[in-house]
Amino acid sequence: MQTRGAYRTPDGLPHVDRARLESTLLTLGEIGRNPETGGINRTAFSVADLEARRWFISKLEAAGLTIRIDPIANIIGTLPGTDPGKPSLVIGSHLDSVPEGGRFDGALGLMIALELVHAISDLDISLRHPLEIVSFSDEEGGLVGSRGWIGMLNDDDLNRQYGGRTLRQVLREMDLDPDDIDRARRAEGEIAAYLEVHIEQGRVLEREGLQIGVVEGIVALDEYEITVTGVANHAGTTRMADRRDPMAAAARMITGVREEVLRLGGNLVGTVGRLETEPGAPNVIPSVVRFTIDIRDPSHLVLWRALSNLHEHFDTIAREEDVEVAWRTLAQIPPAPADQTVMQALLDAAGRYGYRHKVMPSGAGHDAQSVAAIAPMGMIFAPSVGGLSHTPAEFTRIEDTVASADVLLQALLLLDERLP
Repeated sequence: MQTRGAYRTPDGLPHVDRARLESTLLTLGEIGRNPETGGINRTAFSVADLEARRWFISKLEAAGLTIRIDPIANIIGTLPGTDPGKPSLVIGSHLDSVPEGGRFDGALGLMIALELVHAISDLDISLRHPLEIVSFSDEEGGLVGSRGWIGMLNDDDLNRQYGGRTLRQVLREMDLDPDDIDRARRAEGEIAAYLEVHIEQGRVLEREGLQIGVVEGIVALDEYEITVTGVANHAGTTRMADRRDPMAAAARMITGVREEVLRLGGNLVGTVGRLETEPGAPNVIPSVVRFTIDIRDPSHLVLWRALSNLHEHFDTIAREEDVEVAWRTLAQIPPAPADQTVMQALLDAAGRYGYRHKVMPSGAGHDAQSVAAIAPMGMIFAPSVGGLSHTPAEFTRIEDTVASADVLLQALLLLDERLP
């Protein structure tokens, strides 16, 4: 029978403390919780997010970690290693949520990281490498904290609004210097490996009855704003044959996005998430229609093929509808493959426990995507019940949470041995 705290089975496998892990998840889940909906409102640098940050820092300090806040407000807790000068093993995730989000997105990864620190103490484990636990700032708003680690922040990021304050102002309120964010950058070679646990945010694992997803890479993501320009005119007096209607053209283009994605298949996904019209009156043919495209695939080649076909298709529609079409790039994020050595450690760990697992891509962006630019990266997915995420109904079973924590702990020990 398990005693209080982390323990080892007769065959030597370490297991985390289920009750302690569940308790911290529940406690954090009360910070920013809407009692009427159950939704979590810890948007970045809000009152609730700042409360969660203070709570998490106190938990890391109580676990014996040394705390520092870097220039972009990432929280970093460090446990020294026994071999001075070795690069760090890093486990990261985020505390912030979307409005009316769930209790597990981001939080799961950090509560597992906190549990691993306790387990290392309970089991009297010594790591050769220093261990860093990192809570990244504003993951939901565009991987802000982790992009700071790779020197990818600019004035647009510093002018981003947080409840009527710019990021510049927020950093100053936290006694940080917004002109000093370049010092948050981490050098290649100072991180031995980066690990992250996240809820799957899909139904693959649940549908296949699996407990662990080992991420092979994070997909490439392109976002565009499409502007279709025609001629505004009276809705009642303009004959159909005389119209230069950008809405008619945009409707065909939007349908074309879905058709092209389904035609190419595989892991390719495409979404039209925003649609705007000018002047926007019910009795006026629009002059301008704008819509966005979010398109993702693990392969840049597949993404390029889909976009090339859509460009050609949109040009054809524009000629047939006698309108103009223009593309504006909003984002182009390259794919981030997982490191093979880190992946193998995760697979070996899952195999030792006998947890049912598979290798799979990540269709969503994560802080790991940024860190992969400077360090070997690996991720674990825990099943999401019903595939739900970014909703109060978001849920991951405690037995699956424990499985992810066990695998992460064992992989951490394997990497501490295997990495040169």
